[in-house]
Amino acid sequence: MSTSILKLSRRDFLSISASFGLMALFGCSTTPPSPGQGVTVYRRSGKGRHVSNAAKKHNANHMYATEQVAALDLVHPGDRSRVVSVTISTAMFTKLFSNGKLVADLRHDL
Repeated sequence: MSTSILKLSRRDFLSISASFGLMALFGCSTTPPSPGQGVTVYRRSGKGRHVSNAAKKHNANHMYATEQVAALDLVHPGDRSRVVSVTISTAMFTKLFSNGKLVADLRHDL
């Protein structure tokens, strides 16, 4: 009888835990949302690219209502972050983007 033990490094464990924590925080589920269950918003991501520390901090703390606003919100002229879509709950969208706001700073708006 053989038992298979999954070995995770500390980095892998923290990465997986952080992913599930962020999904819970922003109202994302592990299954794809059905129509009407969530709202698509946009973020900037430097994953897989060499970006500055300023871009990393900016990307971690901002969400955008439209893809165009996300594309135009560079930290500096050399910012090479790309725009990615994220699905959040309707309640979270209302909280972040009330009164016609297009940019939400998660440090202040939550």
